[in-house]
Amino acid sequence: MISNYTNKVKKIISNHKFGWVFTHVDFNELGNVATIERILSRLVESGDIKRIRRGIYYVPEQSRWGEVPPSQSAVVNALARSMNINFVPDGASALHQLGLTKQIPMKQVYLTDKQISTISIGKLNIEFRKVSPQKLSGSNSIAGVYLSAIEYLGKEEALQESVKSQVASTLNKSNIDELKHASQNRAAWVREVVDDILQKVS
Repeated sequence: MISNYTNKVKKIISNHKFGWVFTHVDFNELGNVATIERILSRLVESGDIKRIRRGIYYVPEQSRWGEVPPSQSAVVNALARSMNINFVPDGASALHQLGLTKQIPMKQVYLTDKQISTISIGKLNIEFRKVSPQKLSGSNSIAGVYLSAIEYLGKEEALQESVKSQVASTLNKSNIDELKHASQNRAAWVREVVDDILQKVS
């Protein structure tokens, strides 16, 4: 039975690219969580996969310079699937993700609705900060990234025409409704900024 489960687990893993980050929830179709966890532990011991921390694994990718660590977004998405959490990148990370700044944040921080300890992968540390639900409207989507960036800029800077035009230039028209809806729970000045930005896109 275990051998049969192992083959099924390996097949699911092989269907993904190197760098895939996953947890036991990605094997729910196979049932029996305890069995899946035992198989994943054995695959870690054999070197087929690596463990980031308890319950979170990835498929290692090699380059000419050594192992390539999984992306932070892949780690956070896997965590979100397994713990059913909402998250958005903090303001500095959001600005960088949207291409609104070339400055790379010294720390990778995500705002969430649960208490989560820092995850370390090699030299990369991903921190999590628990915040109020209001700060997470648009979570797990591009709308949340935009709102996090706008709030980080602050009212005075975000209301500048040049800044609103720059943000609008990065926004896809297909995301207009999503951003409009997500902004409704934010401060009045944030809604004002969003409305101005959306007018520049439409």
